Amino acid sequence: MSRDGGPAPAGRTLPVADGASLRRWAGQLVRQRRRSLAAVLGLLIIVTAAFSAVPAIIGAAVDVAATGGERSDLAWLVAAMVAVIVVTVAGVILGRYEAARFGESILDELRTRVYDATVTLPGSMVEAVGTGELVARATGDVATLSNATRNSIPAVLFSTIFVIGVTAALFIADWRLAIASILVGVAVATWGVRWYLRNAGVRYRRERQADADRSAALLEHYTGRRTMWAFGADRLSRDVLRNRAQGRLITRFATTAARNRLRPSLRLGQGAALATTLGYGAFLFNEGSLTAGALTATSLYLLQLGDPLNTMLEQLDELQQAKAAFERIVGLIEWSDEHRAVGVWPDQDRDATQNGNRVGLDVELVDVVFGYEPGRPILEIDHLRITAGERVLIVGPSGAGKSTLAGLVCGTHDPWRGDVLVGGHPIAGLSRDELRQRVAVVTQETHVFARSIRDNVTLGRPNADDGRILAALEATDAWSWVAELEDGLETIVSTTHPAMTPARAQQLNLARILCLDPPVVVLDEAMADLDPASAGRTEQRLRRALAGRTVLSIAHRLDAAPAMDRILMVSDGRVVADGDHTTLLADGPFARLWSAWQEVHRPSPEPD
Repeated sequence: MSRDGGPAPAGRTLPVADGASLRRWAGQLVRQRRRSLAAVLGLLIIVTAAFSAVPAIIGAAVDVAATGGERSDLAWLVAAMVAVIVVTVAGVILGRYEAARFGESILDELRTRVYDATVTLPGSMVEAVGTGELVARATGDVATLSNATRNSIPAVLFSTIFVIGVTAALFIADWRLAIASILVGVAVATWGVRWYLRNAGVRYRRERQADADRSAALLEHYTGRRTMWAFGADRLSRDVLRNRAQGRLITRFATTAARNRLRPSLRLGQGAALATTLGYGAFLFNEGSLTAGALTATSLYLLQLGDPLNTMLEQLDELQQAKAAFERIVGLIEWSDEHRAVGVWPDQDRDATQNGNRVGLDVELVDVVFGYEPGRPILEIDHLRITAGERVLIVGPSGAGKSTLAGLVCGTHDPWRGDVLVGGHPIAGLSRDELRQRVAVVTQETHVFARSIRDNVTLGRPNADDGRILAALEATDAWSWVAELEDGLETIVSTTHPAMTPARAQQLNLARILCLDPPVVVLDEAMADLDPASAGRTEQRLRRALAGRTVLSIAHRLDAAPAMDRILMVSDGRVVADGDHTTLLADGPFARLWSAWQEVHRPSPEPD
């Protein structure tokens, strides 16, 4: 809880899915691919049945030899063995192909869902958990699950079916030896298996989290390496990374210890089962109630169980890591889905225009409280209403909460308490796409994608015609240089393109907004990278292009203040001044801010 009674924001780690969620997701993914799974299981059953016939054929051959049977009987057994080998090889090839199709389709869906989840997370959550945690889930966890889906899961699935098939064949060979060997083997192995199942899951989850923490630290210190070097803090960086690596090593030791406790119990169980079969089988053979072939087949079946059991044992590490990765992936997706609104904007508000200009929408904040850390709100607004079509300048000292206010309006941040309404509708109940069609933001940060000018401008409205694109470029003063490019709108550009400067990149960013044509526009230091002359021309053009819309402009420079309809001054997380430029200059905090700004930007007198 925050100090004002509002709920604190989410913690600094993304949630992890519980067992019920994992089962629901796994069931859904499998049900969508029932036919593919049925094909895989059918092929595996055929392969298991064929391979399980090998000990029976060898046992029959032993009986033929022991009883002096006909050579033709042995010939038929040899032919059967060849047929079994052919069926097994063909089944394995087809089974692996079908298993790959099944697994890759699941991976494709999960990758898509993870991407959707990461790009739709609220900015406040991204800032709270750090990009390293998101990178770890979107890359490391997905890679771990991919490796398990391609290798471990098919191997364990085959081994499981094989164990079931061999166990059934063991009962067919001789039910007495089957019962005796299984009871003894399970009794010996139970102690290690029970301990592993009870403790391994927690250890592997800790290992995945430690791996994510290490990745996050590496990313953070790499991106901040210049600052660390400038302040001589290299040792601090190394100490942090060493501690994260040590934590990863400790969790790795814990999972290794868990595997080492399981292995001996399974080995002892298998050895005890084989010893029981040989001892009890010899007794039954001496009594005359068991043939040499049956004893041979039963012993071979028990030996056959060794390979699949060893495979399952070797893959347990990968499966536990995959389970932990799946928990983290599903946790991310479900958390994103919970915070992704599903409401729909009323149709009558979609494309309202008046005299050819877009009609803006009201923006209202009611009893809003927000902060980035639990218990420390940094913005508190009792009631703020911006009328449709108003052009509002938001000013204030650094850290006052200007950008946070903009983030609340455009849905980047979710308030701890209160409502943010656009056009009378709470934005918390709107889908992301619906909100973006109504409220768009331009920040100081820009990105030029390695695509054509056209694709960069139409990012929010892919079907925009050339007229809309040209109007957007002309309004931001970008058409003057785009027209000179060799391929014009089709020129492929990027941040490293010779013609691309920070100022031009920002012009393209502004053109995207105009092409999208939203009724509410938030300009968050959008002119900061433009030189004063370019900024002045661009502001004049934008003023005409954005006529009728609701515009919230956040800036440190106060050049545009006199031309704005209204000015809001934010300080210490609260609105401390609200009015037009002339009224606010009479007295108060904005008058002092304006005076200080004028003093700094007053032209120097010419020297005598």
